[in-house]
Amino acid sequence: MVGVGMTNATSTANYIAGNLSATVKDTVLKKVLQDCSEKYALAADSLRLTIQDLDDEAYDYASMHVLAAQDYPNVCRNIFRRVKGLAYPVEIRRREASLRRICGVVSGILDRLVE
Repeated sequence: MVGVGMTNATSTANYIAGNLSATVKDTVLKKVLQDCSEKYALAADSLRLTIQDLDDEAYDYASMHVLAAQDYPNVCRNIFRRVKGLAYPVEIRRREASLRRICGVVSGILDRLVE
């Protein structure tokens, strides 16, 4: 399941980065998209660390990394909210919700491992 989350976060980072093409003339939008792409890349990195934590049986760290991965997309949404006139794209919202659900499942599994 962690791998599914990594794939989701990586594909979302790539999707957002793909929208940074030369056709986007708005420099503010470009910066916001770049920041969001970086946040999703960080989410994927956090999930990669989760796998290492699981191998080490460091469940507290694994949980921390999953929560970080779940929170990075919130930062993206908040960046959009702070910029007046920018709407949070529906596709990014959909992908955020999907990653949040995946991370929720992983967190639930980690909770069971600790019991």
